[in-house]
Order: sequence, then C-alpha cells, then structure tokens
Amino acid sequence: MQKHALFRAGILAVLAIIALSGCVQGSNAGNGGIKGGPGVDLNAKTITLGILSPETGPAAAPVGIPLENGVRTYFDFVNGNGGIDGFKINLISKDTQYDPQQEVVQYNAIHNDVAMIADSLGTPTTFAIKDLSAQDQMLVTAATLSSALAREKYLILAGTPYRLQTEYAFDYVVNKLGDKTPKVGIIYQDDDYGQDGLTGYNEAVNYYHLQDVGKLPFAVTATDFTSQVAQMKAAGAKYVFLTTLPTAAATIIGTGHALGYNPQWILQSPAFSTLLLASPVAPLLDKHVWVVSQGATWGDTSVPGMAEMMSAIQKYMPNQKPDGFFEFGYTISKVTAAIIKKALDNNDVSRAGLVNAYDNLGDVDVGGLIPTLHYGTGASTRVPSRDSVVYLIDSSQPGDVKSLSGDFVGAAAAVSQF
Repeated sequence: MQKHALFRAGILAVLAIIALSGCVQGSNAGNGGIKGGPGVDLNAKTITLGILSPETGPAAAPVGIPLENGVRTYFDFVNGNGGIDGFKINLISKDTQYDPQQEVVQYNAIHNDVAMIADSLGTPTTFAIKDLSAQDQMLVTAATLSSALAREKYLILAGTPYRLQTEYAFDYVVNKLGDKTPKVGIIYQDDDYGQDGLTGYNEAVNYYHLQDVGKLPFAVTATDFTSQVAQMKAAGAKYVFLTTLPTAAATIIGTGHALGYNPQWILQSPAFSTLLLASPVAPLLDKHVWVVSQGATWGDTSVPGMAEMMSAIQKYMPNQKPDGFFEFGYTISKVTAAIIKKALDNNDVSRAGLVNAYDNLGDVDVGGLIPTLHYGTGASTRVPSRDSVVYLIDSSQPGDVKSLSGDFVGAAAAVSQF
C-alpha cells in the first residue's frame, strides 16, 4: 500500500513538472522556439510597447500629440501590412504632462506590461526614467536628442544630438555665410535639454572663435523673457540661439520685436512647431528665424520613406497636417521596429534579446526620412548620426521650411567627443 502511494505520488510529481515545463515553454519559448518576456504574448503573436508623452499641458499640442500620432500611424501601417514577422504591435500610452515626476509615475504604471518604451518624449523627462529602465534592463526609444542620454545603455536616439545642432548653426554662419567673428548669444531652458544646447554653444564659441555676449537661462515655467531679450539687445547679439520649446520661442521672438530687436533667431529643432505659423509672431518667422534639424521635405514622395508615410497618413491619420514632430515620431518608430525585427529573427524578444538586437543593429535605413543611422555598442557608435540642416522658415513651402545649407557635417561637430 505504501509502495502504491509512493508510486502515485511520484507519477503526480512528474506530471506536475511536465505541466510546469509546458507552461514555461508556452510563455517564454513557444511559437517556433521564440523566447518571450514582458509585453510579449507568443500565443496571440502580439508585442506591447509603451508611450510616455505629454497629452495635456503646454507641450502637448505643439510637440507631444503630433509626435505620438506619428508613432501610432507607423505601427498602424506595420500592423496593416502583416506586422513584424507576423507579430502585431500594441501600444499603451500614458500622459506625462512633460513633467519628470509624472514620467516616473507613468513609467511605473506600465513597465511590467511592455517589452520596451517606443516613445519617451523630452530630455528632462527621459532623464527621470533612465535609471529605472537600466534597472529593468528595458530599452527606451527616446524622443529626445540629448547627447548625454546617448551614453546610456538602454536609451535609443534616432538623429543628430542637440549639442551638435548648435554647432551646425554657427558652422553655417562662419563657413557658409563668411561671417567670421559675429556677436552671438544663447537663451536656453534651464534643465537637461537646455544644458545640451549650452554645451554645443560653448564648443562652437571656442572652435569658431565667436564673440560670446550672453548665455541666459530661464526656468521651464517662465512666461516672461523681457530681461533675457533686453540683455541680448544691449549686448548687440547678431545671432541668438534658442534652446527652448515652441511656446517660449514664440514669446521670445515676439518680445524682441516689441523691443525693436530682430536678430537672426536660430531655433533648436524642438523650438519650432508649425503651430507657430498660426501665432501672432507668424509674420516674423520668414524674415528672422532659422531652425536646425533633419528630415525629408514633407510631401516629397521621391523619398521612399516619405511616400510610405504619406500613404500611411491617408489611410490611418487623414486629418494630419504637415508637422515635423509627427515625421520624427514616424521615423524613430522605424528604428524601434528594426530592433524588434532583429530580435524576432534571433528568436528572442525577451528584454535581454531586444538589448542584444539593439547592440548588434548596425545600420538602419529609414527610407530617407533622415540619412541612414548607425548603431553599435562602442562609445563612438552611440551617436547614430552627425549631419544636420539649417532651414529657413518659409510658409510657402510644403513643410513650412526651406533648406539653406543642405545636409552637411560641420567641422566642430565632426570632432566633438561624447
């Protein structure tokens, strides 16, 4: 009797082990031997990604919402064309209000439910979660171009860092316009985003021997820039670089005009939004404003990636107007998709598998939306591109900007060390 009981107990134990083994196989290594992880349903063939973006607050309309729409439109297009190796992409979005504390709260709300973050918008906000993503060993596609964040193992940039954008502006002034020793200044947001612009400004001043007449910060919550603008006017700054968001940029430009001061304003890429063309400063933009950025001209279907994006907009976001942030969201999502594709090809979409795919990603062709991006594990390959374009604001153009410089690599940017 005792032997029979022991025998039955042994059989039950073996069956339990087999059942447990089958459960693990289904969640982690099912579906043709693919290894899964958080946010991955191998049976339903879905991969869930997170979006952390301002959907309310002053950064929402000009930046957060169009950029998130670009991400969503790209993955709608992917899902509508069979997914990535047959896997459909789900998106969970949370409103961060462009506030670092809210970014942390919302990250913690979804981090166990997603394979990676497909859009974390903002430099100070992404800084707030970089250690959490490292702790979770989870990749974050950052909708920021902070050179400091480029050093982080789990953060993915898709474009030329702000620091280098600043240097391009003054390379254009000195080497293409021939203005060798101009008086220059910078007005910058006093946070991690602003510090990156300031770092590039300092490098440009030293490299090109510019006459620096002012480095003026402002609080993120500031609404009055009279003091900064008056100081630039008094110092005689001919070129003033703005590391700001669009609302602050519009207020600064408008304040300058009211004070009878219209220098050449040069905008960091996040400082420009097409919404400015419907603001009171719109008449000033074509005459007095440049923006440093990257990107194919909106609607230029001779560019394969733009032709694809136009088709996707027509089907999935038909009311979308020309917007650089939408285009950027669409573009960075191609990098996210390339990582997922490589991980699936490696049969490993666990978080470790996604990190491995990113580390070995190599070149990513985004169809000409921006030039080919280069990725790798070494310090020199953490910055995916070093080219940029100086644009003139031109409301007569399809994308409201016109290239002044063409795509180029500036002398200071080429040797800038990260």
